[in-house]
Order: sequence, then C-alpha cells, then structure tokens
Amino acid sequence: MGIEDLLGGRDLGDVKKAVGFVMENSDDFQKVLELVRGLPDGAVGFIGKLPELLGTIGAGLAEAGEQAAKAAGALVGDDGEGGARKALTGSAKTMSSAKDRLQDAAGMLAGLAGELDKIPGIGDAAARRLNDGSGQIGGVATEIESLAGNLADLSGILGTVGDALKGLGEKLTESGGSVKTLMS
Repeated sequence: MGIEDLLGGRDLGDVKKAVGFVMENSDDFQKVLELVRGLPDGAVGFIGKLPELLGTIGAGLAEAGEQAAKAAGALVGDDGEGGARKALTGSAKTMSSAKDRLQDAAGMLAGLAGELDKIPGIGDAAARRLNDGSGQIGGVATEIESLAGNLADLSGILGTVGDALKGLGEKLTESGGSVKTLMS
C-alpha cells in the first residue's frame, strides 16, 4: 500500500500544495481560530445558519419587489397611464364636461329669464326665479370644476406614487436576486 492509498487516493502533489498553503497562511488561520474561540456560545451555530437566513432574506426582498410592482401596476398600469390613475383622469374629464354643460344650461336659463322679463306683468317674477336657478346651476358647475381639478391632482399624485413603487419594486427585486445569487 502506497502513501496515496493512506491519503484516500489523493495525489501526493495536491497534499503537498494544501499543506504548503496552510503553513504559509498559518497566522491567518490562527487569527480565525482565536476569533471563533472568542465568540459567545451559539454564535458558531448562528454563523452556520447565515446562508439559509440570507437565502430567506433574498427571497423576501424579491417577493416584496414583486408586490411593489403589482401595487404600481394597480395605481398606474404598465404604461404609467392606466390603473387607478386612468380612472381618476377619466372621471376628471367627465366632470369637466359636465361642468361645461351645466354652464351652458345656466346661460340658457339666464337668456330665457331675459326674454321673460320683457313680458309685462308676469315676466318679472319668472325672470327672477330663472335667474336664481341659473345662478345655482352656475354654482354647481363651479363646484364640479373644482372637484374635477382635485381628481386630476389626485391622478398626478397616484402617478408619482406608482412610479416610486415601480422603482422600489425593481430595486427590491434586484437586491433579492443579488442576495440569492450570493448564496448559490
């Protein structure tokens, strides 16, 4: 039986290289051993669990990234103009159109009031009532215009939040992938 058989079939040259490496770096190995001896009880076991822990963290980061991306999609869609933002923008446009129609109706009532005012005896009272109604419709139109502006502002805010969530999702997914790659 040769020395290679005693070393488990390893080449004697490889064994010499390994021993030489240990001898050359014995100071570093000594420092590592002293560090490990100085760790509190259970620390070595914890260090052994680090790969599993980092793998879990990586998976969690990647999952958080995916969820942030889904939230961004719900807020602004894949193109940045869909989702809740699109619904709010559409609502703002609808409100703006309704405001325009109400203002037109208020104008027609005011015009009709002007014509009724020309009728002696009965026109004056009817004209005042139509003018009051016209003013109320104009007030509603102004409130709808304000609401439409608020919806448009909210749509812009959702766009900003959606873009931020999308960026966060990308970074979290990237970080999670990096940690997972580190552990493989």
